[in-house]
Amino acid sequence: MIDAVGTDTNKAGDTFTASLAEPVVINGKTALEKGAKVQGRIESLDEPGRVKGRAAMSLVLTQLTRKDKAYKIDTQPFTAQAESGAKKDALKVGGGAAIGALVGALAGGKKGAAVGAAVGGGAGTTAVLATKGDQLKIDSETKVNFVLKDDIDLK
Repeated sequence: MIDAVGTDTNKAGDTFTASLAEPVVINGKTALEKGAKVQGRIESLDEPGRVKGRAAMSLVLTQLTRKDKAYKIDTQPFTAQAESGAKKDALKVGGGAAIGALVGALAGGKKGAAVGAAVGGGAGTTAVLATKGDQLKIDSETKVNFVLKDDIDLK
């Protein structure tokens, strides 16, 4: 992720920018360079409730830029949900920051391609029953997984 996104600062439909953390290599040839830019959109966003309901958001990628040419892409949604507040008591407790794992790559080919792996965590400090649950934030530099729905032709 280049841009951070969060349930407290964004809404469904907002866009974000990301880049590939690793090159995409297909049959020994680099199809996409590390750092290639991608654009995405927040598909859905749920703010936390007071007693029930965890913050959640769903992200999709919509465009890939390679050698100054933009390619429309369509990915499966990446969905993240804040941690459950079920184990918290009525005292103030600290929430965890967003976490993530590998962002992989985007490429076409007969089998399509996966883009990384990841998870988001909740953030914020809460007093159960006194305020809403933890917000969800995916910080800049977080690595996120996306999987293409369809192949793309990079010619």
